[in-house]
Amino acid sequence: MTEQDINKDRLELALEAAGLDLWENDLVTGDVTRRATKTFGELGYTEEESLPFMDDLFKLVHPDDIALVKAAINDHLTGVTPQYRCEFRLLAKSGAWVWYANYGKIMDRDGGNPGRRFIGVTFNIDDRRHKEEALIIREQEWRTLTENSPDTIARYDKDCRRIYVNPAFGAMIAGGVAALLGRKPSEFPGGPYSTVYEAQVEELFAGGESAQFELNWPYKDGKEMCSHIRLTSERDSSGNVISVLGVGRDITELNNSRAELKQANAQLKIMNAQLESLATRDPLTHLPNRRLMLDRLQQALASIARNGRAGSLLFVDLDHFKTLNDTLGHDIGDMLLKQVTQRLESCIRECDTVARMGGDEFLVMLLDLSGQPIEAAAQTESIGEKILAALDQPYHLGSYVHRCTASIGATLLKGHQQEAEEFMKQADIAMYQAKKAGRNSLCFFDPQMQVTITHRATLSNELHKAIENRQFQMHYQIQVDSSLRPIGAEGLIRWIHPERGLMFPDRFISLSEETGLILAIGHWVLETACAQIKAWEKDPLTRDLVLAVNVSAKQFHRGDLVAELRDIVQRHAIDPTRLKLELTETVLLENIEGIIVTMNALNEIGIQFSLDDFGTGFSSLQYLKQLPLNQLKIDQSFVRDIAADSSDKAIVSTIIAMAHSLGLDVIAEGVETEEQRQFLVNRNCTHYQGYLFGSPMPIEQFEALLKQG
Repeated sequence: MTEQDINKDRLELALEAAGLDLWENDLVTGDVTRRATKTFGELGYTEEESLPFMDDLFKLVHPDDIALVKAAINDHLTGVTPQYRCEFRLLAKSGAWVWYANYGKIMDRDGGNPGRRFIGVTFNIDDRRHKEEALIIREQEWRTLTENSPDTIARYDKDCRRIYVNPAFGAMIAGGVAALLGRKPSEFPGGPYSTVYEAQVEELFAGGESAQFELNWPYKDGKEMCSHIRLTSERDSSGNVISVLGVGRDITELNNSRAELKQANAQLKIMNAQLESLATRDPLTHLPNRRLMLDRLQQALASIARNGRAGSLLFVDLDHFKTLNDTLGHDIGDMLLKQVTQRLESCIRECDTVARMGGDEFLVMLLDLSGQPIEAAAQTESIGEKILAALDQPYHLGSYVHRCTASIGATLLKGHQQEAEEFMKQADIAMYQAKKAGRNSLCFFDPQMQVTITHRATLSNELHKAIENRQFQMHYQIQVDSSLRPIGAEGLIRWIHPERGLMFPDRFISLSEETGLILAIGHWVLETACAQIKAWEKDPLTRDLVLAVNVSAKQFHRGDLVAELRDIVQRHAIDPTRLKLELTETVLLENIEGIIVTMNALNEIGIQFSLDDFGTGFSSLQYLKQLPLNQLKIDQSFVRDIAADSSDKAIVSTIIAMAHSLGLDVIAEGVETEEQRQFLVNRNCTHYQGYLFGSPMPIEQFEALLKQG
């Protein structure tokens, strides 16, 4: 592939990602060397149907826009404008007029001939234009409200100068509106009275939300009037105060009647709430709108950066909503959107937020998720699946029963590493991935996260089957004393997967703890261990062996481990002193007093305890001496380099000495060389475990190893 081909592919990829359609005209020959074919497809035309429009795009341009387009082209071709830019409407196959934009420029042909090619791009701006029209309508509604309000309304910039006043305000002042615009309250009118007003405005720019107070100031006929003032800060999408809105109500005649004053305040409060709702709430569903959601998302990102917890965004888009609107009407569509809102709110927690972004698009922000990305993604997926299931239930829309699915895009929030808008774009992109995947599904923006979550879900299902189908097997690693005589073994679980083969605990134990399956797996381990101890009692070669097994923190903290073990020991009728439970230091990090009570109860039964991986955690020596331990187990990470690393030598020597001072047995795991064993022997370590003596193996091989002597 040539460099030119590579550059061409890069251009095509960039254009597709940006939603742009490239066109090119040769100004010498008049030939169209490249056509904006993607646009015709978006408008619903097949390749054959679009052929008549290729050479004369004006057949599709709205009659009212043709002169505008031609004028823009002519201005650029004649040098009036440095670039060709124009927005116009094109006729879709459905009969609808769709807004598009053209950006273009005259470019030199290779070889330096100026003005030889006219190159540009076409892209869809229909959604943007409709939103702009909606904003214009909203602005007109607001202006109608303020222009006809009997209350005085003014807006102030950061210099506390009036940038808007309504007619009611102007009518009260000599000189009218012109006398008020561009001036501070302290300048005119009001003198010292308005200084109070100006100070309140400044406080809101300093970070306040709103203020209410009463102000006396001179009316234009010389009389004094009393106004109740409410100031409200107006913020941009980043949460910065950009202006302050002041609403004043004449309460001069109400000053002697507190009941009437209270009524006026209530009316003013309702009016301000309506104004605020127009700016921050969706009028149909009363959910936060895009502006309010952006503000909350920005605050959430700051909180995530501080506390280390995670969050996520779910972009929810209803499948085929337009079809419902087109066939049954917008009233039915609005009924559906209200019911969707109720179902979304029922699926989330109090700390989460649902917002309507417009049309059939909703945004769900989940907070207080796990600080571990994989766990946070799993929690997000769980709530997302709950939402999909809720939205898939039948809707009763008047006399109609309707089914409606949704497509959900998800992305994890990572503090201030990115802007709020960027996370919303990621969720939006992931939503379109879900639509491409067949709709009624959830996709993550991060492809690797999607793979990980999918794998995790698959492995979780397979773990359920493994428990049901008895796919686990215990392997045994021999433990010996300083004379190399067998004293016992550690039982290590293995998963004999029907497709993946032999799987070690590091592949599935962590997941089983997260999903709660560790309780069933742990019970199987205890049952298997006790059954094996019972079998060993029949043979003089094995009846004195002690079998050690690991117990997870979740098992230990559940509360019924004592009753569970007492039942298992009694049913198998074994000597409980032949069972040793290995605890990691992580078990001791929570509710140490309760741990001590449980260990003492098990110790009374006769069960032994070994503290596994000692030295790698954060055990308190104060608690260590209170635990009914029988043994400390030196972690293999200290044994591995013991022959050469002076630090490891010192640590191991200290652990052995401490164990002896506490009256505890000590065993070193991971012993693989004679040099390591000899060092441990010289430091009075009495028991050993590692590949030097034998690897973990099935019971048949283990018992054969014992018979070899």
